[in-house]
Order: sequence, then structure tokens, then C-alpha cells
Amino acid sequence: MRARSTLTFALTANLLATLLVPMRTTRCHAAGTQDATAAPAPETKAEARSRFDRGLALFEKGDNPAALAEFKRAFELIPKPIVLYNIGLVYAAMNRPVEATDALDRFLADANAKATAEQRSHALQVRAEQATRVAKILVVSDPPATIEIDGVEAGRTPMTEPLRVASGSHTVGATAPGYQPSRQSVTLAGQVTETMTLKLAPTEASAAHVGVSVATPGAEVWINGKLAGVTPLPGDVAVSPGSVRIEIRRAGYRSTTHTVQLDNGATARVDLELDEDPTALNQMGRLRLVLSDAGTAELFVDGKTRALSLDGLMLPLGPHMIRIRSVGFEPYESATQVIAGRETTLMVSLRPTLESKARLEDARHTRGILGWSLVGGGAAITVGAGLFAILTRNDVSQADADLSDRRTLETMKTVGGVANNCYLPDPKSPLGEYLAFGCAEKKAELQSELDSAKLKRTLAFSGIGIGAIATGLGTYFLATRSSGEASRPEAEAIVVSLGGTSAFASVAGHF
Repeated sequence: MRARSTLTFALTANLLATLLVPMRTTRCHAAGTQDATAAPAPETKAEARSRFDRGLALFEKGDNPAALAEFKRAFELIPKPIVLYNIGLVYAAMNRPVEATDALDRFLADANAKATAEQRSHALQVRAEQATRVAKILVVSDPPATIEIDGVEAGRTPMTEPLRVASGSHTVGATAPGYQPSRQSVTLAGQVTETMTLKLAPTEASAAHVGVSVATPGAEVWINGKLAGVTPLPGDVAVSPGSVRIEIRRAGYRSTTHTVQLDNGATARVDLELDEDPTALNQMGRLRLVLSDAGTAELFVDGKTRALSLDGLMLPLGPHMIRIRSVGFEPYESATQVIAGRETTLMVSLRPTLESKARLEDARHTRGILGWSLVGGGAAITVGAGLFAILTRNDVSQADADLSDRRTLETMKTVGGVANNCYLPDPKSPLGEYLAFGCAEKKAELQSELDSAKLKRTLAFSGIGIGAIATGLGTYFLATRSSGEASRPEAEAIVVSLGGTSAFASVAGHF
């Protein structure tokens, strides 16, 4: 209250002295004024007095902004340096040290001998006090922009010198065509200079877009030195037009970089690959595959073909995309985490393709028909051969007995006291009677009957065996027709070992 009373007294004393004394030729440095070579008109003096009175009354009521407006108008009407002194005091009361020091500097520069010693002393005192409350801020922006302080335009970048502001909290903003506004709050102490950097993001209409594709999951994508996300990225990234530097990083891999030049609104697609770093052994885990049919399965890790090895594969720790492709099966994909010292089990069923299912159904149908045909035909052959064997079971023994009797007869000289014409005591003797009476033909006929009986018995048993084999094969085909194609293993097991030291995952497929 004492400070306000002192200011009111100063305003009253100085403005009254200024406005009531006869006007003299005065040079004024205020913007928009000119040298006055003649005394102002009576109506101008009257308005100046009226403005002064109104400003003083408003100041007494605490309405500093309105009082300042009246005093500025009085200065425009009568541009005397002493009015700047009073304006500087009002700015000081309004907590606007930058404007207060400016007004008092102009007063001290222009007043010369027209100001009293008391006025100059008081102006210097107030000016020094206000200067301690002035801070400076240097704003740097990308791109060049219009700078606002607390919503009021204050300059443009690049700046040649810092902006002067009152100490305390301020909101610094930057605007530029084609870019989203950027704002930041700052608290400044008096007589301190700070530098603030503001970066403006381009608007959607003017921004460029870049899509980054990396087969390796879990890799960091850095664009122009800022982390844009982790692969796989959900979409394109908006960037400022110009040179765009893309860097891909992930532990266990060598970093890769790529630079593209983009115009306003342009879109670019960039496909990058990461190469494993063989020296990063402490960031590696093992992938082991054991396949029941290694010739029909292919393994892909992060989009790259991997050869099967008994020792397995060394992979960087972290996420990987595993893909298994096998003839007749739909490709299998799964994200798998390689974690040091942790065991993980992953069970997967490979699903056959539609074509494989169709071939499988055809094979099952064919096997069913063949199975039932073999079972029916084999049973018929078995029954027929068995009946034939029963019917001819005595033929061999009868034929063998007849042939044996014929041979015994040839050893007898007489039969019933009558000379035996087929007697053959000595094979070296003449065969006249033996041959003449048809003894050789009779013996050959009996031998032929015996051979025929034996052949029938062999055919009967062979038929029984063939029928049994056919029935067995038919039964097998019927029993196994749902197990899959005969040319393919019934089950295919793929065991995947993942982990830093001893982590495992099993992948099993059944067709």
C-alpha cells in the first residue's frame, strides 16, 4: 500500500507539472510521434488533461490496464519525456518489468535537463529494481517458427538475441505453417538467461510417412534418433519431410541403418534385415530340431532358412518367429521366446492341406474297397481249398497203395501157382514178356495217378494259405485305413529345443 501511495504521489506531481505548464518544443522518441515545433492546440491540451485525470482516477481504483491506456493517450497528445516516467511507474505497478525498464530508459535518455533531480533519482531506483526481475530466454525451434510468450507473439526463430521476459512462470509456444504447434512451460529467475528448444511435428497433411519392415521381431526402430517402436511396427511412422535416418537395433545382432529422402506427404517402404553378431555369445541361446522325417520338413527362423543340425542352432535371446513347412501340411508359424536358463515346451499339431485331405479320403476309400475285397476273396479261397482238401484227402494214400502193390507184384515169379508175366527179377534180363503184357504201362499209369493226387493235395493246401494271406491283408487294410496314406509315416514328430542353456519345446504333428 505504501508503494502504491508513493507511485500515486509521483504520478500526480509529475503529470500535473507536465500538463499544466506552458508547452515547449520537445523532441520525443516514442514510436509514432514527431517533433513538435508549435504549442498544442487548446483542445489537445484539454483532452490531455482529461486523459490524465481519468488515468489517475483509474489508477486509484486499482485498474492499472485502463490507467495505462489513458496515460499512453496523453503521451500521444503531448509527447513529453516526463510522461514516459509516469508510464514506467505504472508498468512497474503492473508487474511488467520489461516494459517498465524500457519506458524509464527512454525517459532518462530524453528528459535531460527537463527532469528534476528527484525524478531522475526515482527513475533510476525503480529502473534498477525492475531490472532485477527481468529474465532472458533464447528459443531454438525446428523448423523456424513464430514464437509466442503467454499467447502473445514475441519473435521468430532463428533469433539473433534472447527475448526479455518477467521472472516467473511462462508458456512458450512455437507455430509454423504445416506443423502442429509446440508449447512448453518454463519458470525463470530474474537476471537469468535460459535456452529452450522446441520441435514441431508436421501436420498429417504435410508429414511424410515411412513404413519399416524387419523380419526379426523385438528389434528397436529408431528414426532420426528417436525410438519409433519395436518390430513388428503396427503401421507407418509420421516423420518430418527431408532426410530420414532409420536404425534397427537388437541385442545379439549387428545394428543396421538406412537413410531415405522424403518430400511433403511422401510415403516410403523400407525392408531391412538384421545379421546376427557371432561375438555376442553371452546373448545367445540354442535351437535344436529332431525330426522323424527330416526329408519332408523345412525350418525358417525369422524368415531365414535354417539347415537342420544334430548340434542345433545358436540364436540371440529374445523373441523369434518359427515357421515349419512340410509337404502335405499347412505352414505352421509361432512366436517363440528364447530365454536363458528357462525351459519352455510348445506343442503343435500340423494340419493337412485340403488337397492332402482329399487324397487321404480317396486313399481310405480305396483301402476299404481293397480290404473288403481281399477279406471276401481270401475267405472264399480258403473255404473252397479246404473243401477240396477234404474231398481229396484219401486220393494220395490210395494211389500210393496201388503203386506199392504193383511193385510187389513185379517181385513175384508166380501168382496163385500161375507164372507171373510181369515178373521182373533181374532188370538186366530181356524184357520181352514184361513189355509185351503192358506191365511198364500199368506201372507208369499208377505212378501218374499218385503224382496227380499229390498235386491236388498241394493245390488244396496252397489255396488255404493264399486265402488266409488274402484275408489277413484285407483285415490289415481295413484296420489301418484311418491312419493315413500308406506311403507316409503314420506320425511325424518334430522336437524343438529352445533356450539359453537347457530350454526345450516339442512340436509334434499327426496326420
